[in-house]
Amino acid sequence: MTGHVVVTGGASGIGAAVVDRLCERGHAVTVWDLAQPAREDVGHGELDVTDADAVAAALREAEQERGVVRHLVTSHGIRGAFVPALELEPAGVLRMLDVHVVGTLLAATALTRRLVELDDTRGASVVTLSSTTAYRGWVNQSDYGVAKAAVRQLTENLAIEWAGLGIRVNAVAPGHTLTPMVQDMIDDGYDVGPVETRTPLGRLCAPREMAAEIVHLLLDASFTTGVCVPVDGGWTAVGK
Repeated sequence: MTGHVVVTGGASGIGAAVVDRLCERGHAVTVWDLAQPAREDVGHGELDVTDADAVAAALREAEQERGVVRHLVTSHGIRGAFVPALELEPAGVLRMLDVHVVGTLLAATALTRRLVELDDTRGASVVTLSSTTAYRGWVNQSDYGVAKAAVRQLTENLAIEWAGLGIRVNAVAPGHTLTPMVQDMIDDGYDVGPVETRTPLGRLCAPREMAAEIVHLLLDASFTTGVCVPVDGGWTAVGK
């Protein structure tokens, strides 16, 4: 094995595609997810990433089973309410921020603290998942979009704080990707036709395509830190 990577939310969607790509490249992988991953050749920790003690314990367990964790992909997430701001429930907004922002922070800081303890930070890296909804204003995105914008900002902050340690921190901002969560939205009546029309490449992204960019940032982009790469078929480049 060439390295040990933890992927949060790695049991389905983009996270599962990232796990597949990492395994293809010979990496040991541990999935942190409330669901069981489909692959049998990866480790699994069932936990809520918003529980700091559980995250720390899961990191220790992963290290004991597969070696020191040097890379992290935070692909966990929950679906937004997709309602106007006036209809949002405060508890739902708090949960959205907790999962996306606090969960990302807890996972990333747990990894970095452990590597600092080992005096072995050089070459480590983190990739977080933001969203195209983190750019500009969106209707019905005052929970999910705001949380993803905070993840984007968090990524920049961690990148400049940890650059001196040799730890890179980057993000991707996925456009519409045909994950189980998006499929659920489609099944509930969400029309992706206008999305495909507005997207210059004219279609939704496949999870394996998103995974390719995530793994590139995680392992190969050795002089890249503090960026958020929109992987959106040209969506954010459209001027009108």
